[in-house]
Amino acid sequence: MKTRLILIITLLLVLALALAGGFTLLWRFFIFLAAVLLPSYLWPRLSIRGIEGRVEKTSEVCQVSEGFEEEFTLVNRRKLPTPLVEVREDTDLPGYENAAAFNLAGQASHRWRTGITCRRRGRYSLGALTVRVSAPLGFFPVTRQLGARQDIIVYPATLDLPFFQALPRQEMGANRRRWLASQAGPGAARVREYASGDSLRHIHWHSTAHTGELMVKEFDPDRSNYAFKDIWIVLDMHRDSQLGEGDDATGEYSITVAASLAKKYLDSGKQVGLIAAGDRPYLFPPDTGEAHLEALLRALALMQATGNKPIEALLASEVDRFDAGSAVIVVLPSRGQGITVPLRRAINRGTVVTAILLDSRSFGGETGTATAARSLVAGGINVYIVHRGARIADALDSRRLPVHMHFRGDKT
Repeated sequence: MKTRLILIITLLLVLALALAGGFTLLWRFFIFLAAVLLPSYLWPRLSIRGIEGRVEKTSEVCQVSEGFEEEFTLVNRRKLPTPLVEVREDTDLPGYENAAAFNLAGQASHRWRTGITCRRRGRYSLGALTVRVSAPLGFFPVTRQLGARQDIIVYPATLDLPFFQALPRQEMGANRRRWLASQAGPGAARVREYASGDSLRHIHWHSTAHTGELMVKEFDPDRSNYAFKDIWIVLDMHRDSQLGEGDDATGEYSITVAASLAKKYLDSGKQVGLIAAGDRPYLFPPDTGEAHLEALLRALALMQATGNKPIEALLASEVDRFDAGSAVIVVLPSRGQGITVPLRRAINRGTVVTAILLDSRSFGGETGTATAARSLVAGGINVYIVHRGARIADALDSRRLPVHMHFRGDKT
C-alpha cells in the first residue's frame, strides 16, 4: 500500500512539473512511468478474473496423529499469462500451513498436493484460498478469495489398552482394595464398619449388636460372572476441576482415555455409554457398533471442559441409569473427593465402579492423589492413577495396580 501511494504521488508530481515547466524530458519521463504503471495496474486485475480454484480433500474426518491429503488445482481461463501467483490456504488447523507461488500461463492449470498430520482434536476449516496476483514488477497486487470453506473433524487419539480391566483380577486377601457387593458372590466374606452410601440391606446385625457400631457385610466377587452388561464412561468436564494447558491439560487426557476405553469395549462387542457435562450436556445411552463409536468420537472431538456442573452432582443425578451388572468408569482430576457417596450408591445397585484419577500435582495442582485415592479405595472403588507425561497404556495396566496401593502420603 505504501509503495503504491509513492508511485502515484511520483507520477502526479512529474505530471505537475511537466505542465508547469513544459520540459520535454519531464513529459517523456511521465509517459514512461504511465506506460509502466498502467499495465502493472490493469494486468493483475484482468488476470485474476480468469482464475478459478478447486480443492479436494481425501477425508471429512481425521484422528490425532493420523493424516490425510489435499489436492489443489488453479486454472487460468484466459489467454493472458499470469507471471506471479501466490496462493495461501485459509485454515485454523494447528501446525498446518499451506502456501505456494508459481507462474500460470494462459489457459493453463497448476496442481499440487499437500499432506496434513492432525495434531489436536476439534473442528477446523480448510479449503478456502486467498490468491494474490501481481504484475512482473510486483506493483499493484490484487487478491481474491477462491474455494469454499470445508470443515473437518479431528477425533481424539485412541490408544490400545490391552491390560485395562474395570474389575482387576487380583488375589483376595488383606489388601487395601475391597471387593464389595458390585460383583457379590453367594456369601459374605467379611464384615466392616458402615460407610456412607452402604446399603442398609447389607447390615450385619449380629456384629452390630456385638460391637456397638453399625457393621455391614462385604462380599467377594463371583468371578464366574465377569461379563459386564454395559460399560458407562463418565467424564469430569467441570471448568473449575481442570488443570494444565494445551495438550497437557487434564481435559485432554480425560478425553483421550475416554476415547480409548470406548474403542476397546466397542471393538469387543460391549455396549458403551457416555456421560459428561462440558460445554453442553452429553448423554449417549449404551449401544454397540461402528456407528456408535463414530458418534462417541465425534462428541469427544468437540467436547470442551467448560462445564458448570461438578462431577459429584453429575453422578448423583445420573446414578439411576447404572443397572446391576454394569461397569462405571469415572475419569477425573484427583482433587475431586466428593464422588464417593454417589459411587457407593452405584455399587449398591450392583455395578462395578472404577475411578481413573489424573494426578493433580503432576498437572500443576497443589495436591496429589493420595487422599482421593484412599477415600475411593476405602469405599470399594477400583482406582487407577495417571500422571502427566506417563504412558496412558502403562498407567491403565491392571497388572501394575499393586504399585499404587503403597501410598506415599501427599507425595504421590
